Parts: sequence; structure tokens; C-alpha cells
Amino acid sequence: MISQHILPMANEVDYGMFSDIAQLDCISIVGDDRDLWFLENGRLLQWLFARRFMVLGTGGSSLGGRCIAEFSRQKENVTFVNNLDPRTMAKTLDEISDDVNFLCISKSGETLETISQLLLIIDSLKKSGETAAGLADRVVVITDTETSSLRTIALEYNFFCVNHPRRIGGRFSIFSAVGMLPALICGIDPMKIRKSAKNYLDNHFKAAVDGAFFIRENHPLHVFFIYSDQLSYFGQWLAQLYAESTGKNNLGITPLLASGSVDQHSQLQLYLAGPRDKSFTFFLEKQQTDLNIPSTFIPPQFEYLKHKNLQDIFAAQYKATWESLLKTQLPIRRIEFDAVTPEILGELFMHFMLEAIMVCSLLQVNAFDQPAVERGKKITRELLGRTS
Repeated sequence: MISQHILPMANEVDYGMFSDIAQLDCISIVGDDRDLWFLENGRLLQWLFARRFMVLGTGGSSLGGRCIAEFSRQKENVTFVNNLDPRTMAKTLDEISDDVNFLCISKSGETLETISQLLLIIDSLKKSGETAAGLADRVVVITDTETSSLRTIALEYNFFCVNHPRRIGGRFSIFSAVGMLPALICGIDPMKIRKSAKNYLDNHFKAAVDGAFFIRENHPLHVFFIYSDQLSYFGQWLAQLYAESTGKNNLGITPLLASGSVDQHSQLQLYLAGPRDKSFTFFLEKQQTDLNIPSTFIPPQFEYLKHKNLQDIFAAQYKATWESLLKTQLPIRRIEFDAVTPEILGELFMHFMLEAIMVCSLLQVNAFDQPAVERGKKITRELLGRTS
């Protein structure tokens, strides 16, 4: 169970003003498993027998699934392909073998990166001698039901298609097939994530409200300081969630990511002695470990480490960092939990989706669109069209 501690708490919090948020499709989906019908489909179950997988997608189609994969023991068997860097893509193509299947995700079906990746992979498989039937069995697509370029490709090659929920945007899609199918290929029960999220929604909704008021009432530059390597991609998911949802009408929360304890040695100087324009959320995973500092020989300056557990040291660094910031009267929130599990991830995803939507409501901006991003996509198409 995650716990939240906020200093200072907001003066006035209206817990009733957000009750309708629980009815949004991206939130209420955790209470209904009918959209996961494909988990009992024979063709998909056969596809799951592959030894390795590549997941094609970017942004909300990739970050949540990659976060889930990061703490899985099977993460070495799953590669997330989310960029168009030519060198990286060439290396990815070289790593394709007969035991790799592919999951391609794009809600719109028009994502430039994803379409480019898929076309390159199809070409590579064809050149390696893959048959039409074999190709059809190796690729699963998640996309909108509307006609799109990705849907057209899927129909052309007879790929198995899972419908992306139409009323759920990419960055809010973690509880749909977009997050649950990557969980499955990583050996994680998707229902554990969903059930935990539903429990959090039903019993800890007020915690998200408290978090939203904390974010809204403090500095718009917000540092997410994460003391858990397994949550590094959760930080990236969180950054997209806040940046794309809140950044409109010259308003927004700017997410800044820091990793404990590494960034105590790179960013903390700025936070303590630089501009006082930031607020902070700290995350601590309370790990259980038998890694103890050996006491056979310790330099005198480090005598205080004798008989100390590595987690004791890590937790002390965490506490020292947030306490030092608090002493400078900067606003601090702490979120703490035991070892990262599917249940903890479900709670974290639910809390921060609720919180981000609530912050957008307080800022009076639309949480679910990203019109400025579309401008960049349009210019990209125009530039490529000029050189074709």
C-alpha cells in the first residue's frame, strides 16, 4: 500500500468537486474486464508462446508497458522499440530471430514512429524468408477501430487486432490492453494491477485530491525524486502524463525527473541554493535486502557504516535530502511503499491519473488533448513531403 505525506497541506480541499472523474472511461475501466476478451482467444494465446517479444509504440503506447516490464523477471525477453534513431533501429533489426513476436500499439494508427518501425520489421521478416502465414501469426496490433494506416496494414497482412478503447487517450491507457497485454508478455497477471487500482479508487480517492491541491497550490516546476531504480520508467510515464495533460493556455506543471541517490550529486545543489521555484514529490521503495556493509575493515571516516544494511543507507540519503529541502521551506510530498509489485503499480497508476486529471480541472484546461503536439506532426509531414 502506498502512503502519502504532504508538507504543507493545502488550506482548503473540496473532496466532492471531483466525484464525476471516477466515471471517466480511463478510470472506470478497472471495474470491468470485458475489454480483456482477447486473453481467452486461441490465436492470441498461441502468439504468447514466443520466447521473446518486441513492443512497437511511443509515448503513452509504450511508457506504461515499459514501466510494468521493468520490475518483471522476464524483462530481458521484451524489447521496447520507441524511437527512430537509425543506429538503434538497425541494431533492433539485427536482433530479430525466429523466436521473436511483435506487439504494435498506436491508438490513432497514424503514429509516424510506429508505422515506420512496423514497415521496416515486415520488410526484414520477408527478406528472411518468413511466409505470409508465419508473418500473420507473429504480429499483434492494438489500434482504434476507425480506418487508419495501421489498421490497413493489419488487414493486408492478416494481423490479429485488439481494439484500442476509443474514448481513452494514449497517456491514460495503462489499464487497457495497451498496458495489460505488455504485462502479460512479461509474465505479470494484469488483473492484479487492475484490482489494486480499483481498490485504490474505491478507498483512497481523497489521497489523489490532496495531491492535486498540493500540486496546484505550489510552484509549477515540480521535481519527481525517485528512490527506486525499478520505477525509472514510471518517472517517464509520469512526466508525459503531467506535461501533455496540463501544458495548455500558457499554464501547466513542468515535470522534472531526479533519481535518488544519483542526482543528489548532480541536481540537489540547484534545488537547495538555486531559484526557489520548485516543489517536490519524493518516492521511496522500502526494499528488504541482506546486503550488509562488511565490518572486517572500514576506514575511520566511515565507521558509522558498521553493521549497516544497504537499505538503511539508501533510506537515510532519502530522508536527509527531503529534510534539507523542507528546512529551506520548499513544499515537499513523500510517497512511500514496500517492494514494487503489480499491486503497488496499480495504486501508483491510479493515484497519478486521478491527480493529473484533477490538476487540469483546477487549472481549467482540457486534460485529454494535445493540440500543440499536432502542430509539430503536421510540420514533419510537410517537410518529408517536400523531399519525396
